[in-house]
Amino acid sequence: MIRRSLTFILTMTLAGSLYAQEQKSVLQLAEEAYAREEYAVAGALYKRQARSKGDRTPVALLMKMARSYQEIGYFKEAAGFYQQIIARPDHPAAAYFAYGEALRQLEQYDSARQQYALFTTANADSIKLKEIALRGCDSAAVWKPAPVQLQPLKELNTPGSDLVSGVIKQGLLLMSNGYRELVLNGNAESNPQTDLRTKQPFYKAYVYQQYTQGNATMYLEELVPKLLGKYDYHIGPVNMNRTEDTLYATINIQGKKVPFTGKGPVNGVRQLQIYQSVKTGGKWGEMVLLPGINVAGHSSSHAVLNTDGSILYFVSDRPGGFGQTDLWYAEKQADGNWGSPVNCGDKINTIAAETFPTVNEDGILYFSSKGYAGLGGYDIYRVKGGKTSWETPENMKAPFNSGADDIGLVLKHNGYEGYMSSNKPGGMGRDDIYYFADLDYTNRVNHIAPPGVIDHSKQPPVTPSTGTTGTTGTTGQPPVRRQLTAEEEEDRRTLEQLKFLYDYNSARLLTESRQVLDRVADVLKRRPDWKIVIASFADNRGADQYNTDLSALRCFSVIDYLVNKGIDPKRLYYANKGELEPVNRCKDGVPCSEEEYRQNRRSEMKVKF
Repeated sequence: MIRRSLTFILTMTLAGSLYAQEQKSVLQLAEEAYAREEYAVAGALYKRQARSKGDRTPVALLMKMARSYQEIGYFKEAAGFYQQIIARPDHPAAAYFAYGEALRQLEQYDSARQQYALFTTANADSIKLKEIALRGCDSAAVWKPAPVQLQPLKELNTPGSDLVSGVIKQGLLLMSNGYRELVLNGNAESNPQTDLRTKQPFYKAYVYQQYTQGNATMYLEELVPKLLGKYDYHIGPVNMNRTEDTLYATINIQGKKVPFTGKGPVNGVRQLQIYQSVKTGGKWGEMVLLPGINVAGHSSSHAVLNTDGSILYFVSDRPGGFGQTDLWYAEKQADGNWGSPVNCGDKINTIAAETFPTVNEDGILYFSSKGYAGLGGYDIYRVKGGKTSWETPENMKAPFNSGADDIGLVLKHNGYEGYMSSNKPGGMGRDDIYYFADLDYTNRVNHIAPPGVIDHSKQPPVTPSTGTTGTTGTTGQPPVRRQLTAEEEEDRRTLEQLKFLYDYNSARLLTESRQVLDRVADVLKRRPDWKIVIASFADNRGADQYNTDLSALRCFSVIDYLVNKGIDPKRLYYANKGELEPVNRCKDGVPCSEEEYRQNRRSEMKVKF
């Protein structure tokens, strides 16, 4: 699911461990690490062994080395190893399929198709996976990307792995291993404990408040550290119910030793468990294992509630499933407890892995899967239904999906802004958080023809800004006007002189923009009879209609922010101007500097009495 990283150079610490563990051979250590799914360690050790053996390296060892690199997200390196493997006369048939998977993850679909076609097997599940992979390659050639731009969230992405797991009133719920060395909650970790599977720090849970009045900086902190700070190993994903008084957290089982599962010669696999905390009187209670949901010897994770909180969906590899990990659910009982878990059924679950469910709309589930004809790795799917009754899951296609692992699509409550994570190439770290704003999201995902964009500034027309206000009487006489007071005139000038800018191809409000809008909200609260028209603009790059839609998104971002500040939406009008009315010479065919383009990406306001 989550892209993993590999430390290629074995440190003195690892070298020392060769002696600490009874001087076991490099191969023994590699095999033990591989059995424990510590792929970063195993891959480095297998590579060391392969260098010493050269052409005499057993092909089975090379397959494990290639898979280790593939598991931690080094698809290019893995593809290179598989290419070497299939050139050997003793290569297994499975190498063709594995090579095809690595090529599909690199979005080399024609080459991947050739490798899949060479794969032969008598195993029914493997044949089915081959058919799914071939359909995925075909789909990649014909699927049209959605008209949405994903933007990396630069203020949150690190060289590590960063993911959004939920949206709350305060901001975003995150899980990350990239913030461990930052000074948060007054503390920083200079040498955080690392996961041997990835050679990266363990995940912790965080909350990100994008902006608060009076605070010009982004606000990131650990989530309830008094509760979660006492746990070792991975923490996350985390989620809350709608009233934000119940917290659900996925946490590795604790203790130095873990139950032996038969998967490792030294120790077992550290499974995941779901914990719960309830807030009473403004204080969070102790974290407790969620009764009736966890089962010994198997993982339970990624808990998320449906819209009304009556159903809890989660991921598990427990018996009774259809694949590696399945989606399960439990219903809330009259006494407030959760009923017995039930598998969501084969309309959703496949012979492969399903993970990272989210609920963004009533009666809609999002999840990631490797078991459908997708673009490669984990793809994000959207499906209508509930419990065991589902329609056919629908691939979200590009840009939400890629050849890499794409997970965790969450929408803000406004329904057109959202976030997701991916380890696709070009990012800052292992997994990066991406942001999108899509004015027509709801219509598009429901296959409804979009209505025309309504310019509310034309209903009724804007009163010219003359410094007076009044209404037309029933007699049809000219409006009775009153002169604005000096204070009112100053407030009007303040609003109409304000403007703020946007990043290229973005409708996301910058920190300085939120500061401007806080001043607007203050004025509107003092003048409850005033209305404003928000006019937003785009630069001239891109198609005319696209720029008109982008400027509408910018208007909606402003309206959404002001509404969250307590301003009645009936007082807010908008005018999406597109690339009209540039403030400088930048028109089609005229070369401009980036700063000149930037000045045209703006929002302005006009008072409407």
